Amino acid sequence: MRDQMPVVAAWIDDLRHTFGTEYIDRIIKEGVRGKPVFFASENGHTVGTAVPVGTRVLRDERGNRTVVMDGNGQRINDIDGADRRGKLKGMK
Repeated sequence: MRDQMPVVAAWIDDLRHTFGTEYIDRIIKEGVRGKPVFFASENGHTVGTAVPVGTRVLRDERGNRTVVMDGNGQRINDIDGADRRGKLKGMK
């Protein structure tokens, strides 16, 4: 994947550093198994399961699109990146 999706791989590395490898790897595996909790696309390659049409998607400062969920599976729609990081860290 690193050769085919280098930007996604770097993003995942950042997520692992911020939230922990075990947590992020579990989310990615759930996305690969069909749960719409992780999806990434780059250079015509995809991994994971896309969220349903109509789901609000946020863009971060790098242009990455993100759907933010709380620990109960509810979307968090109206917080900025720094605030989002703080909320998600508390959900590990």
